[in-house]
Amino acid sequence: MLAQPSITIATVLLLSYVSQTHCFHLPRTAKVQSRVATTGHHSETDDDDANNSVAAPSPSSSSLSSSDDPSLSRKSLLDKTKRSINGSAAAAAAAALALLFTRATTSPAYAKCTDIESCREEGERKVEAELIRNPIVRLSDGVRYRVLRPPPTFPSSSSSEKVTKGSNIDLIYSITTASGQYMYSKGFGYEKVDFGGRPVSDLGLDSLAVANVGSHSTIPTGIEYALLGMQKGERRRVELPPDVGFATSNWSPEPMTRMGKAQMEQYRRKLMGFGSQPPFPAETVWDVEVMRIRN
Repeated sequence: MLAQPSITIATVLLLSYVSQTHCFHLPRTAKVQSRVATTGHHSETDDDDANNSVAAPSPSSSSLSSSDDPSLSRKSLLDKTKRSINGSAAAAAAAALALLFTRATTSPAYAKCTDIESCREEGERKVEAELIRNPIVRLSDGVRYRVLRPPPTFPSSSSSEKVTKGSNIDLIYSITTASGQYMYSKGFGYEKVDFGGRPVSDLGLDSLAVANVGSHSTIPTGIEYALLGMQKGERRRVELPPDVGFATSNWSPEPMTRMGKAQMEQYRRKLMGFGSQPPFPAETVWDVEVMRIRN
């Protein structure tokens, strides 16, 4: 549901009315000048009024001053003030109407959900819109993927090469459990590598060389399914069932850090069962990006 604009027509009219009736008053010093110019008399009360008020604007900055024309009558001065007031009020109303039109026609704001049910419905609408924009592709053996980043456009024609069976590629990846728990990665910047004798992020410095895509020797079979058709710079998120997972590549690629090895051992135990826990067919989620293709 669209939220109501913060400025309404009633607000504009109210601002216009207040500006005409309460916000603009003839300065007391100007009243004294008008009285002297009209009657020719000057009293102590006039002096008090002038001393207790703010000085009237100078002729160069305001149209309300009467210092340039001593014969200006009080009536003409009041008429001139009313014209100035009306002009200011009209300008303020026009500006407010312009702001109202802009907010009503550009970048509509959506009301926030106020309870669990409305939040759930809003979340479902967002998921449905995302699936329409970027649908999930389903492959054989339960493998699914979604494009996270399409391939960039390069001027070179060689950039249009796609991964096929038998391709040799450089790949970066990040692996998590189905619940989103990080396991390990290579080339995504989440791990450290030695560079000049000091540990630095592996982003752009490390990758996995995959020879002969389809041989199932370096990466799981399900990941090879999802790599087919990818281009350089493209990134996909793959949901990998265990039947076409690590067991098909002799548990490669292996983690290199202590934390990654611990996560892998925990995943093995979940698949095979341990203690009173029965085996569970847990999936893994892979973010993969092709860095280089050598067909």
